[in-house]
Amino acid sequence: MTSSTQIQARCGPRARQSGQALLLGLMLLAVCAALLIMLARTGTQLSVRERLVGAADASAYSAAVWRARVLNSLAYANRTIVAQEVAIAQAVTLAAWARYFETLAGRAELLASVYPPAAAVLSALGQSAAVGADLSDQAMRIEVAARGAPQVGLAAMLETSQILLLRSANNFGLSAVANEVAQAHDRRFSAFALADHGHFAGFVRRQTGEADHARFREVVLASLDGFTGSDRDRDIRLPLPSSCVGRSTSLDKWTLWYRKRGSTRLSDDLQSWEALDTGSIHDSRGRGFLGLGRCTEQEALPMGWGAAQASADDSSGRASMSEASASSRTNPAASVMAQADRAASGGATLYRGLSIIHDLSDRKTLYPVSRLAVVARAERERSAASGSTVRIFSTMPSDRPDETPQRMWSLAAAEVFFRPPPASGRIEYASLYSPFWQARLAEITDSEREEARRHAQ
Repeated sequence: MTSSTQIQARCGPRARQSGQALLLGLMLLAVCAALLIMLARTGTQLSVRERLVGAADASAYSAAVWRARVLNSLAYANRTIVAQEVAIAQAVTLAAWARYFETLAGRAELLASVYPPAAAVLSALGQSAAVGADLSDQAMRIEVAARGAPQVGLAAMLETSQILLLRSANNFGLSAVANEVAQAHDRRFSAFALADHGHFAGFVRRQTGEADHARFREVVLASLDGFTGSDRDRDIRLPLPSSCVGRSTSLDKWTLWYRKRGSTRLSDDLQSWEALDTGSIHDSRGRGFLGLGRCTEQEALPMGWGAAQASADDSSGRASMSEASASSRTNPAASVMAQADRAASGGATLYRGLSIIHDLSDRKTLYPVSRLAVVARAERERSAASGSTVRIFSTMPSDRPDETPQRMWSLAAAEVFFRPPPASGRIEYASLYSPFWQARLAEITDSEREEARRHAQ
């Protein structure tokens, strides 16, 4: 009796209560599993966030690098266009000088006809000069057509390439670059460049104004070689008496002089290159009654002349060249003969004028900067997360994320700047004549952040 009571006491309520520990264990296990799932999801989200931030930075930097390369390509194209103009000027100069040498050899042969041995030598020299002049003229026509012809010349093609390159560096082109870089990080990522509201369109423009042409003209003329860009003047004293021997206190007027004049110039309307070379014998003669007045020097005998021109219109610039050159003032008769010969033979008529290049719009700012901002986006799979708010992640630590998003966004900014190498040893300001444009990441501005938030909503 006593033992039965004791057994029932042991198997009573306390025994029935011992099974509740299993339920608590299962609940604890469920909580731990939920925490592990949340931790895994949070870790995945943080990992995606970090990779998205990296993708945004890489996309912005890559887009800026592309824009910098486009600006450097424009600089190389501008330098090449300048080289094309210099080559055309050199071809025109060579043609004029070769024609001058041809006429000079012919006149020397005529003067030496009284001395047969010299005449034979000068005759061979004159024939060689004539062949050289013809070859130089043909080479000038070919070179001018290849370099400066409208639409098909090298300069025209370089201008077209500049336009195409600039289009690839606008927002649409940079968005393509940024998106490709973002997808290289993760196929679920995408990126695009924020609108710059016309910033880059106003950063670089075609140089079509009068001041723009004047600047480009200065660059071209400064790039000419010494023979083409300077006056080809030379004065040689001849060992022959003048008409004023003993009648002047200046010994320079006692002898004959050979005056050589030559120059190459770009016409005022920038539509033609012109070269003129002349040489004449000058004599000092007395003025007044029976030549007894004061001795003055004047052109006595034209010896050599040559002219060449490259223009769209064979008649353009002819008067300006003859009137403005030193040859017309010193050797007027030889200049007229040169112009007559050039009119008879014709010039290179496939030159369309000075090229139109692209350069910076703002030349007052010594080191302008071109900014751009890129937004990278990561799509999330649908979950039980409530709402459709978005989170802007960026490289700036001051950003404060909002609620859990359906998409993740990351904002990054970069800028293109001009920096010449320090080894150059000279101060050089920003322009599209020097290929020293580089890219770097930049801090995000408030306006860029607000623009990104408008896209994210």
